[in-house]
Amino acid sequence: MSILSDSDAITAVDDDGNFRSSPAPSTAFTPFSPARRSKSTSPDSTTKERQYEESLWRRFPGFTWSQRVRDTNSWAWEYGYDIQKGNDRKWVCKICIRKNTLKPKTFTSTGIQNTLNHLYDDHRICAPEGKTKSASQLRAEGRKAKGQSTIAELMKLDTNKPREQAIANGFIKNFDKKHFQRLLMEWIVEANLSFETAEHDKLRKIFAYLNPCVKLCDANLSATSIRRKIVASYEQHKTKVMEVLQSSPGLIHVSFDGWRSGNRHALYGIMCFFQDEKNKPRKIVLGVPEVSTRHSGTNIAAEVLEIIDSYGIKNKIGYFTLDNAENNDSAMAVIGGELGFDGRKRRGRCFGHILNLSAKALLFGSNPEAFENQLSGAAALSETEHDLWRRGGPVGKLHNLVVDIDRSDVLSYLLRGVQQADMDQSIDPRVRARKPLNIVVDNDTRWLSQLYMIRRAIKLRPYLDVMILKHKQAWEQDNRSKKTGLMRRSAVQPRICLSENQLSDKDWDVLEHLATILGFYEVTVKTLEGDGIQRKRKRGWVGSYGNIWDVIQGFEFLMAKLEEYKAFAADYPDPEHYRININLGW
Repeated sequence: MSILSDSDAITAVDDDGNFRSSPAPSTAFTPFSPARRSKSTSPDSTTKERQYEESLWRRFPGFTWSQRVRDTNSWAWEYGYDIQKGNDRKWVCKICIRKNTLKPKTFTSTGIQNTLNHLYDDHRICAPEGKTKSASQLRAEGRKAKGQSTIAELMKLDTNKPREQAIANGFIKNFDKKHFQRLLMEWIVEANLSFETAEHDKLRKIFAYLNPCVKLCDANLSATSIRRKIVASYEQHKTKVMEVLQSSPGLIHVSFDGWRSGNRHALYGIMCFFQDEKNKPRKIVLGVPEVSTRHSGTNIAAEVLEIIDSYGIKNKIGYFTLDNAENNDSAMAVIGGELGFDGRKRRGRCFGHILNLSAKALLFGSNPEAFENQLSGAAALSETEHDLWRRGGPVGKLHNLVVDIDRSDVLSYLLRGVQQADMDQSIDPRVRARKPLNIVVDNDTRWLSQLYMIRRAIKLRPYLDVMILKHKQAWEQDNRSKKTGLMRRSAVQPRICLSENQLSDKDWDVLEHLATILGFYEVTVKTLEGDGIQRKRKRGWVGSYGNIWDVIQGFEFLMAKLEEYKAFAADYPDPEHYRININLGW
């Protein structure tokens, strides 16, 4: 049996679990010499070694020190504990134990080559002069033999000089290949970058410039390696998530919704909300499956059920929070049938989605969904679509205006130019430093997008009027006959220049009032954007947003505001229109 003494252990590893003399991969290393316990051994080192051994036995219950007389001549035994349980004899990495690694590396007593690979790959420990080298070390030395420089050569250090040797060893010791790869993988994921980014030549040159060890240790990752590590990390953490979910004291509630990614993948995000073992509310993403088939309720339900089943929580499912899409009705029927409950009774509506529908009823009348369905969403706004929106009142006319501007480079540059000319004439340097604003186009999927369109238009109102005037003047100049000075009969006036499409003062008053009312919707939605978890807020108080009781208060707050503004309708343009649409909104 070859067990290091306490003094040996302290010589080899410091209090942080790091070897004090880690060699360069290309340099032979003579490990510390075994030493007997002596009277000079400090009490502190003895205590620490006892703590390390206690940690060893906690991790390997039933094992004892090995009592077999077998070959321990390999230099790897200097870095490992020799333990046994019956006929099972193991080598356990001392460095991993001292670093308190979650899963310390362990190998059978006959797997010495694996042990050597571990010491080199994970701890940068090379074989002593004349001793057996690991396959990993031989590969690294083979790469150097082909012309790869060492840290010492790159930095022009003389390793025969103790100070310069320490500098070279410091670079090697402080570079953790696995940690570097982990950081690279996390950056790729969190920044939502292509996996091929890791292979970009310029990026690798930056890494090599910052630390040559990246290249010398072959730490760069390929796109395939990035994907493999992400999947492996996901599977590794999924096991822990399964344990937490399955031990949750209450039901697990689910929410899912679909969207199309920028590269045209139809994805469904599936989240769950639950209480942990301390009864604190938690949330986590369960999966983002792709639905490549028709988005029927049956197909959606199949993906959701597969995700739920993969976590082993089918018997713990509670309620679902979904939007009002029709395919969610049939999806819940299938899910309920599979899990043994009535899907209709387990389904709740998303609060923000309800408010968005209410806001559209307030803006467009009794059937805003039918009104929207008549719009094809084609690249260019047709005359039929334009008329439909115009019938929606000031909001519809404004929508037509901003869409025309957004789809015309001429109008977009003209609007920016009008703003820039006005700002350049200001005597206030802060005004001159501003950048021109673009219009905001509303859409069907963004909550309260009409509010943001109206707000930006109100801010740009004087510039919009000038833009339309200049555009009309330019059109007249281009279409006026040079001989007669009259407009050509074939000339078609731009749509935004037609009088019936112009926003009148009365229209702008209506838009300002609508912006005020929709502002209350925005406040309510933002107040409830939370997960119910208590946190310390910016102003120092501790509290939570998004609690279920906040929903009731949100409805009551909005109802009071709508009733208040309905009473003021007589002072607004088109009072009857206001009263009717406020009722529709509620």
